[in-house]
Amino acid sequence: MLIRVKRYLACALVIACAVSLAGCRQADGALPPATGDVPNQLGDISRDLWNAANAKTGGLEDLTGDLSFFAEQTTGGAAATAELSKRLEQGLKGKTFMVADALPLAHSCWLAIAGRQLSEKQVENLQGEVKAQLMTLGVDEMQAQNIAVQVGAVQQAVTARHRRWYELL
Repeated sequence: MLIRVKRYLACALVIACAVSLAGCRQADGALPPATGDVPNQLGDISRDLWNAANAKTGGLEDLTGDLSFFAEQTTGGAAATAELSKRLEQGLKGKTFMVADALPLAHSCWLAIAGRQLSEKQVENLQGEVKAQLMTLGVDEMQAQNIAVQVGAVQQAVTARHRRWYELL
């Protein structure tokens, strides 16, 4: 009889632990503040996106330089950002849009590179936003998805917030 009670208690404890751990998820991280010179830099990035789309001389280099500024002091951030710039240039080449139309994409790219505390869910949402913004600018879905995947790679390279062992979802 006592053994049966111990067995029930052990099962109840295991179930209680499993239920409590299943409820833990990675909390959303703080978004970087767009203060100081950031609004001006976002304007520069949107012009760089427009220049890259219109095959202006130095467009890719300017875009890479302006985006890489936010990846400084990270391991692998600059290389991942350079690849993102290259994919953006390839996807936007030949598309016609106004500089102001590229501002939401510039903001999303900045978030992907400057965000150090984003959760996996926030990164997934950001990738979806980038894909939608690119498609709004005329990029086809396959290229937009390719660029969105690179946004995730950039975020992996620059993040300081990795999922902890107890964060299951």
